[in-house]
Amino acid sequence: MSDPNAAEELREVIREAHGLLKDLRAERRAIEQLLDGIPAKVDDRITTALEAGLKDLTEATGKAIDKATANVFHRFETLEAILTGTDRASQRAGRPPLEDLLRNHPHAKGPGRA
Repeated sequence: MSDPNAAEELREVIREAHGLLKDLRAERRAIEQLLDGIPAKVDDRITTALEAGLKDLTEATGKAIDKATANVFHRFETLEAILTGTDRASQRAGRPPLEDLLRNHPHAKGPGRA
């Protein structure tokens, strides 16, 4: 014969187990929802980091272009000074401008020369 107290205890344990299963399922759903949101958060972080990196790259590239452009202008100004004889080295040495040297060269052809 079965013990009525044992059957009641068994029913109580089954009720507790059902309650725990219900709680576990609710926790599982909560965790799944949390995990579902992670890719979007990661995407947002990647996008934010990428935008910041691109902004920094754009600024650095702009500065590098400005510096390179200034260097090119400086080189052309230096070449102009050398060609026109206005550079310090040519003036100290008393050298005539390259333009005069070319114009006065015996092989130079120009107006009035054959």
